[in-house]
Amino acid sequence: MPGKWKCTLCGEEIVEGQRFTFLSGIGAAHNECLMSTILSKNLNRDMVALLDANEVLLYAIVRFKEAEKTAETIEVKSVLAEIRKDIEKLAGKISNAITTTFKPAS
Repeated sequence: MPGKWKCTLCGEEIVEGQRFTFLSGIGAAHNECLMSTILSKNLNRDMVALLDANEVLLYAIVRFKEAEKTAETIEVKSVLAEIRKDIEKLAGKISNAITTTFKPAS
């Protein structure tokens, strides 16, 4: 069963297949909510770079999950899943960097 979470920024449901991220100490957030919240603040170029890189990785994660569903053989599914997990780890590193810079109002 796909995971379901609530966006800590907008309060709406997040479902598997949407681009979202987990922010340490904050929780799950839609990528669009995160970007609009941060972009409404005074930004520096580092944050813009982090958000851009995060968006690319989140898009890749969604596409790899779709590719896993499309693949026929266990071997190909396994290769795609392994690469997706590596991308998820990289996205986690960027999320940590975003978290250290961004703290939404509670």
